[in-house]
Amino acid sequence: MSTEETTFERISKAILDRARAEAEEILEKARKEAEEIINKAKLRRKREQEKEEAKIVNDAKRRARATIVKAILKVRRERSEIKKKIIDNIVGKVKEHLEKRDFNVSESLRKLLCEALETLPQTELIIYVNKADIDTVKKIIKEMKIEDRVKDIRETNIIGGVIVETVDGKFRVDNSYETRLEMVLSRTLPEISKELFGE
Repeated sequence: MSTEETTFERISKAILDRARAEAEEILEKARKEAEEIINKAKLRRKREQEKEEAKIVNDAKRRARATIVKAILKVRRERSEIKKKIIDNIVGKVKEHLEKRDFNVSESLRKLLCEALETLPQTELIIYVNKADIDTVKKIIKEMKIEDRVKDIRETNIIGGVIVETVDGKFRVDNSYETRLEMVLSRTLPEISKELFGE
């Protein structure tokens, strides 16, 4: 073999080795880039999946909170309705007691009339009472010696008690059982609720 051939072979081999090395380098670089692209895609997919999962979880939590709030409101509403029925029942029994009149009606009317007279000016008056109480009130007026002030006793639709007003209508005191009951309830209802319901 000639020197030229050996040199040519060496050069060819060197070129080939160099080409192979460059090809390997290019392949390695391509593998790394492909791996990096794949990893980025996996990471992006994982983030999107986590984001989607978080959205699903948040939606589920929101729906669960809404359901809980609805349930709480329903329970409160039902509880309020039950409380109202109990209070209404108590008030109904008190009204029944007043309507039955199993107490000293005459004494009750006297006290309510005296209280009304204390707050009204010393003028002529009209007294409104339940039909059943007209004779009793006439008797009380005579006993109190105020016949000259009372110009009229009129029937009105109340359970009992008295409504007293000046003849000119400027002043009026409603001491009917219904109004007195409302006044008592407005003051005592919080205490009654606390006693009954622990609130």
